[in-house]
Amino acid sequence: MSNLSLYRKYRPATFAEVVGQEHVTRTLMNAIGAGKVSHAYLFAGSRGTGKTSTAKLLAKALNCAEGPTANPCGKCESCATIGAGTSLDVIEMDAASNRGIDDIRDIRDKVAYSPVEGRSKVYILDEVHMLTKEASNAFLKVLEEPPAHVVFVLCTTEPHKVIPTIQSRCQRFEFRRPDVGMVLEVLERVAAAEEIETDGDSLAAIARSSAGAFRDAIGILDQLATFCGKKITLADVLSMLGAVESELLFEAVDIAAAEDARGAILLIDRLAAQGRDFGQFAAELTGHLRNVFLLQQLDDAPDGLISAPASETTRLKGQARLLTPAQVMRFIELLQKAQAAIKLGGDPRLQLELAFIAVTRPEADMSTKSIMYRLELLEKRGPVRAGASPVSGSDAAAAEEPLARDADAQSSPAARPAPASPAGDGPPLDEQASQPELTLDKISRAWGIILSQVKKKKIPLFSLLQEARPVGLKGKILTIGFPEGAEFHKSQVEKPSYRAIVAESLKEVTGADLRLRCVIKGKMSSNSKEPQGTPASDAVIAMIKDTLSAEEI
Repeated sequence: MSNLSLYRKYRPATFAEVVGQEHVTRTLMNAIGAGKVSHAYLFAGSRGTGKTSTAKLLAKALNCAEGPTANPCGKCESCATIGAGTSLDVIEMDAASNRGIDDIRDIRDKVAYSPVEGRSKVYILDEVHMLTKEASNAFLKVLEEPPAHVVFVLCTTEPHKVIPTIQSRCQRFEFRRPDVGMVLEVLERVAAAEEIETDGDSLAAIARSSAGAFRDAIGILDQLATFCGKKITLADVLSMLGAVESELLFEAVDIAAAEDARGAILLIDRLAAQGRDFGQFAAELTGHLRNVFLLQQLDDAPDGLISAPASETTRLKGQARLLTPAQVMRFIELLQKAQAAIKLGGDPRLQLELAFIAVTRPEADMSTKSIMYRLELLEKRGPVRAGASPVSGSDAAAAEEPLARDADAQSSPAARPAPASPAGDGPPLDEQASQPELTLDKISRAWGIILSQVKKKKIPLFSLLQEARPVGLKGKILTIGFPEGAEFHKSQVEKPSYRAIVAESLKEVTGADLRLRCVIKGKMSSNSKEPQGTPASDAVIAMIKDTLSAEEI
């Protein structure tokens, strides 16, 4: 027994021990108790979710010395032989390797024989979708009218490939893929039973790598226990699996939110120095972004929806505030494109670098999809406003110069300042003798230029201010408002170091020493006094979009 693999040693011994499939086990237990067991079942679900284990539990329940019973004793000869895989009344067949018509004829010839030891003969056909068309048709007659002592359990990971006539003769159960928390619970139980010393991070990494398969997770734990002995660390798990610690995933998303191209290249270089698998990193980052995206759509995600430990949920919610859903979707698309290119033989490092550069510097990606994405962002931020910079990088620089000229044109000739260079490099307002008194309207007009100054000093702060707008000016106190749901952004901007950077940028552009006050103001369109853009700007955007759409077709 000591040489038995852990996933076999800790296979569920009762229906109650089957994790995450209560809808299946409860139905089977009720059917056994009422004497209404069907002659054929179809267990469908991804690998390692408990299909074969449940089939063997059904066989134990039907043949237990104390049964038929929904709670087999596990001690009688029948239960022991079924558990050991030596029972003559439980016939397991792998349909992937025994898929021909002759194999089915063999079942048809022997199915009429009475059970040798117990009450029922149970045939467990794994991967039944692999049967040939001829074998499936030959199996139909046996499945339709089997002897009373025979029960068939058909297991498959691809139920859509099982012919409809077979499906119609079975009671079908869908085995759900367990979430990370369920897998983690099983791993903790097995590790405790085997006296393996672990920490939460190492087991969480194993759970994430198992992709919702209990068998795979326990198998990885077994392998690590052989390699490491009785103490397993996170470094051991990452080394063996090539997996990525969650901290790197959070860092990657922070870099994307900050549009920090340099940070992205350095992160990838660090991954290369550590010998990480770039394809694995892209896959795990995609799963991390899925969690972020789901939290953007749901304030309180139901249990099991987020594939991450509960301890990481708060940080995931924080990152959901940093990016827009459009940005997350674009990042996921770029990572999937990179993974596809890697599978086709592309340089893994280069593909990952291209994905990160496209995210952190959208203006560098001149593909049709990228341009459409940037135009959509432009539209979502409202009509073009004087002094605003609705897009980043070269797009923002191109937009600021004509908008600044438009703002100057609204001043009287006597009050008009000298032309300023883009991004607010001109002289401060207090150095211009004819400059009128500073107002909220003027700060609103110059907000885009102020943000560009902030971006030069602190990119993460620039990202946090994307949805903020000036909403009040009283004396030397400037109030900026954040939309509802942006409490995280507000709390970060209120940090003393960030307040100082904003105040410095305000002085560089306006020449005034202002103090910052942050509030939540709901819909910004109803609170700000920003002037609306010209119909021409909207028309130009629409024309470009139509042209790009036509080219894409």
